[in-house]
Amino acid sequence: MTQIVNLDDKARKIREAINQLGWDIEISSLIERVKQIDAGLVQEDEFFYILNWSNKCSLIHRLDQFQPPAQTPIKEFIIPDFHVVFNIKGEKKPYYIEVKTTKDNHLNWTEKYYQGLLNYSEINKIPILIAWKWKTFDIWTLFELKHFKKLTSNYKMDIETAHIENLMSQLVGDYLVFPYENFGLHIKFKKLGIFEKKDNETIYNAVFDSIYCSGESGIKVKDIDKGILALLFSLTLEEKVEETDSHIIYSFIPSPNKSSFAQVIPTRLTQAFAETGVNWMHLIRDKNFPINYDSLLDSLKAGIEKKIIRNIIFYVPKSRLLIE
Repeated sequence: MTQIVNLDDKARKIREAINQLGWDIEISSLIERVKQIDAGLVQEDEFFYILNWSNKCSLIHRLDQFQPPAQTPIKEFIIPDFHVVFNIKGEKKPYYIEVKTTKDNHLNWTEKYYQGLLNYSEINKIPILIAWKWKTFDIWTLFELKHFKKLTSNYKMDIETAHIENLMSQLVGDYLVFPYENFGLHIKFKKLGIFEKKDNETIYNAVFDSIYCSGESGIKVKDIDKGILALLFSLTLEEKVEETDSHIIYSFIPSPNKSSFAQVIPTRLTQAFAETGVNWMHLIRDKNFPINYDSLLDSLKAGIEKKIIRNIIFYVPKSRLLIE
């Protein structure tokens, strides 16, 4: 039997629990902090989702942030968000990952925070990586902690360095997709006659004629793979209508950008078709991905042969030190 949840009763019980615990805290402050924690966890869950989608990991484990003993005056260790085991060239290699998202195009950490992460990494002899998404660009980067630059007392990472040293391709299998300039989806209807004229508008009887993707030099490809459609609908589309004497053609053209990182395709499709906020962990448990990694890559490779996709680029960090 489904129980009806009374939010007022739950709210009163939370208020009563706080009073009994003797917390001298404003409810509004507690609620705001819970919202902040929830927002951070949502971003961690999104990255968790991408790691699962890539199928490049043997283990993805969220680490408990609780640190006894509580009386320690200075946090010597900062516990990262994840313990991940990547499958790299037939070997299983463990890493820690700290997840961050910002509105700013840089990360700025205190020496205590930076050193705390480094201490945890060194004492466990497991390298630590930073997963960072700059919200304006909406792309995850993954890089080694050592690439932070010390400026006076703080450590700073800029978005350019994060992309230059990005390990998302080598560890998570991310890549850049570049379709041809004329890439788009087109739905063609054949006019059968005028149904109605209304003001300056003519309404036609029409029959579906064809649907196709366009590629190099306007080439028409009618056999459209699922992965090509996944790429298309993960981009911002501009709708255009062309009318000839015999046909009406509806076109959906990526604008302003046609290129895409593979990592954003499953997340953008999921967000686009979600009626409410996305619960990434539920999707992971249900193995609910709009298209799996291998199917997407196979479709895009086929798109190269069909002259729809121009390039697929797996990128390498400039230093390459971690992998080599």
